[in-house]
Amino acid sequence: MSPLGSPEIRVSRPEYASIPQRTSDDETYDVRTDRRSRFEENIEPGLGIHMTPFASPTSPGKSYSQQSTPKAGMFSSFAPLSPRPLYQRTPDTLYSFGTGISRARTDPMTERLIAHRATQSAQWKVHWRTPSIMVLAFTSGILLALAQHFWYKFLHHRPTYDEKEKFRWVLYGRALAYLSKVAFGGCCILVFRQRIWRTFRERALSVLSIDHLFGATDDPSLFINWETISNAPVAVAIATVFWIIPLATIIFSPGALTFGDYLEAGTVSRTVPHINFTQETIKDWRRPVTYEPSEDDLLAKGGNKRSLMYYNTTDKSENPTSPNWFDYYDQPSAELRRVALLFGYNLMNHSTHRLNARQLVCGKAEAGGPYNCTYTQSFIAPAYKCDLVADGIGDNSRLAELGAPFNTSALLPEGRNAYQADVGLGDYRRPQMDNFQRGPGGVPAGEVPTDLGVFKAEPTLWIGWSNNSTEPLAAESPYRTNWTHRYDPKIIRCVMNEARYTVDWNFTGPYFMAMPMLEFLGPVLDTNFTRNEDGSLNYSTDPVPADNFIRPLPDVGLYKKMAAYHAMGEMLRDFLGGHIELEAPLPGPSYAVVSSDVTKTRLVGVDSLPKKDFGKVLEQFFADMVLSLYSAPEMLVVENQELEMNRTQWQSSFVYVPQRLWTCYLPVIFVTLVILLFGMFTVWQDGTTFSTGFSRILVTTRNTTLDDISRGACLGNDPFPMELMHTRLKFGVLSEGSENEFMGTEGFQHCAFGVMSEIRPITRGVPYAGLRRRKQDLRPSQGEEES
Repeated sequence: MSPLGSPEIRVSRPEYASIPQRTSDDETYDVRTDRRSRFEENIEPGLGIHMTPFASPTSPGKSYSQQSTPKAGMFSSFAPLSPRPLYQRTPDTLYSFGTGISRARTDPMTERLIAHRATQSAQWKVHWRTPSIMVLAFTSGILLALAQHFWYKFLHHRPTYDEKEKFRWVLYGRALAYLSKVAFGGCCILVFRQRIWRTFRERALSVLSIDHLFGATDDPSLFINWETISNAPVAVAIATVFWIIPLATIIFSPGALTFGDYLEAGTVSRTVPHINFTQETIKDWRRPVTYEPSEDDLLAKGGNKRSLMYYNTTDKSENPTSPNWFDYYDQPSAELRRVALLFGYNLMNHSTHRLNARQLVCGKAEAGGPYNCTYTQSFIAPAYKCDLVADGIGDNSRLAELGAPFNTSALLPEGRNAYQADVGLGDYRRPQMDNFQRGPGGVPAGEVPTDLGVFKAEPTLWIGWSNNSTEPLAAESPYRTNWTHRYDPKIIRCVMNEARYTVDWNFTGPYFMAMPMLEFLGPVLDTNFTRNEDGSLNYSTDPVPADNFIRPLPDVGLYKKMAAYHAMGEMLRDFLGGHIELEAPLPGPSYAVVSSDVTKTRLVGVDSLPKKDFGKVLEQFFADMVLSLYSAPEMLVVENQELEMNRTQWQSSFVYVPQRLWTCYLPVIFVTLVILLFGMFTVWQDGTTFSTGFSRILVTTRNTTLDDISRGACLGNDPFPMELMHTRLKFGVLSEGSENEFMGTEGFQHCAFGVMSEIRPITRGVPYAGLRRRKQDLRPSQGEEES
């Protein structure tokens, strides 16, 4: 007889469902159902699940068990109940009730869990884990951003030429950026999860929108769903931040570290070339000084240091024994002539230097670009001091006082010369005497003259030139016949001085710059020639005072230094002597007639005429000639000096720009902090914490209405029914009058997703328990009817 057609019976005592236990694969289900579980034997009265046997409609001879709690509603009337069991065994649905189908539980642990959960209700408290993880994630994000900053700062300007190492270091920074994204994103996700549950409680949303909110961190479809945007703007905003954070942390923040060139600067102590004319004072040509070139020197190994001048002697034996023998000046050495000629003819506005001068001075870099360096150096050397003594036509008063060999009348426009130089007056006589012994060495034949090799005067340079002012001549000018523009004659007087050179060296790139500043210490030889009756200087007699003459004996060192200075001056005078005539433009043509080597130097312009500020140009020209001695390290006056220098080098290295990093992170930190504070407020407002795992979905969808409407979609596969997708659900308390109404005592209500008509708001603090028992019509089993 069918259970639905059986008369109503009353159960005198509860019976508990037996737990089938399988002993072998050969046992049939009927044999297994006769076994009793240990729970049926040992369970205390009042616990467990009350079961009532009933007959199967299809197998009248077999008896099955169903819940003894009758279900009120469409199938049967309510019957008085025995004491209420604490938990139902298997809640039925509209479709399963009354069919005689019962799902057997197969393990004791499930029975134990059911018995325990039957006494539980919802706990209203803020668990420490979620707020702690929120704060920890936010703090970790900041710490990881700082770690990325300090890592990039460590790499800043750190050169590396190992590609594998470079790649590895970049990955470390990106790993920190990724972990920072995980931390900030994790904080946002936790707040987002907390917020969507409040949205579910406040707003009814379609299943599609609920799907989008649950999957917001994986599926950006949320942002094209107007329902979620309009009904859950805060949650959507948090999700937006979560999706943007990777752009700032992973994509843009590593851009703060680039690889490029930077100028590495430092101060080092190095050995550099230095000019020291005192080396000539102790030099004896009989005992050569060995020259030891550096490893990077282009010169061949071996050889001796070279002097600035050649000497004659009164005794050329290796170990002179003649009384009062001495060496005396002859002429500039071939090495000095080479240096002077290379400098004088190069037409560059600086001294000459060796091709690898920067590498030798600044050092050879093992990696990266070549070194650049700057340093200041000081030494004593000869220099010319030039004074303007005539400026303009007829300005000859001072010239007469000083005994100049010519005046402005020799220069344009009165004369024919655009340039005129008398630079050898009173020069050291060469040869010093008429009779010498046969052979080299300049050994005097006979008695040695008392003034042999004596420096009595250093020639004064008298140089005049005329510059074209480019101003047209007036019509009444007497020079209008031959000249179209005004020429201004000038005359300078240059005296060799001993000077302190202070040179600022700057070796940058393939170029170098030397800026010498001169401090004149006084004339190298202070004597003056007497005058003739007409007031001109008498160069045929010795100058005065004779006490200022510099002799080979007794002060050999002073004599040799003077000889070195004189040799330098002699090389300059070789360029300057002579004159340049300029043919007048009327009747024309105008051209220069050159009788001087000065046109081979940078002292004149492209028009073969002297430069305007000729005196200053000449002083700089001679100073650069002295500095050009550096180009010949084999010269005796060039030695090594230890000094401090500022050195720079272009390095290929990491370049870190902190502003770029913090431009990415500061907005993320600020926005995440706001979200964190909002999440803390939401937790306080809700009184508990939420999550979105399967476990939460499991317990919040226990609603028979959802069972009913989801029939045929239990696989959850695609395509999902659209009518279900558009069904609007809300999270709350299943309201009174529904199938799941509470049991008459406040607190034993059930919270779940449901349709709007069956949902009431959740009240904070109420101990919600779960689904109430279904009221069922129980029919006696076949065995009981027969009894």
